Amino acid sequence: MSSNKVQVNGTSSTSFANTSTRAALTSALLANGSIPRIQSTLLYELQSSGWTANLKLYIENLIRSGECTRYEDIMSKVLEAAMAEEMKAPEGANGPEEEKIKMPEKAVREGIKVVRKELEVVCEVTGR
Repeated sequence: MSSNKVQVNGTSSTSFANTSTRAALTSALLANGSIPRIQSTLLYELQSSGWTANLKLYIENLIRSGECTRYEDIMSKVLEAAMAEEMKAPEGANGPEEEKIKMPEKAVREGIKVVRKELEVVCEVTGR
């Protein structure tokens, strides 16, 4: 069964940077039905923590305030806020002055756990 798994060199730091390795892993994850399981876990964790509702409110406030009018502007603001690990409501917006946009630690942990589990099914690390 391991012969059907994607072989990844565990001693090389560039293994996952290799385009063909990434493509093989992506194909294997898709063929195994892993992507929907990963997405489902992340969505559940983000929704149950209130993160998706907070993000929606933040985006609505950006649009209503006129601070952002294009999708690209919204994405830029959200990514900027995520990197700063906090978001501030636009001027004049109703709602809290400051909200966290950083992904909840539990969602990150559960995401890592499910990705690791799915990779173990389709991938074999060699050269350890």
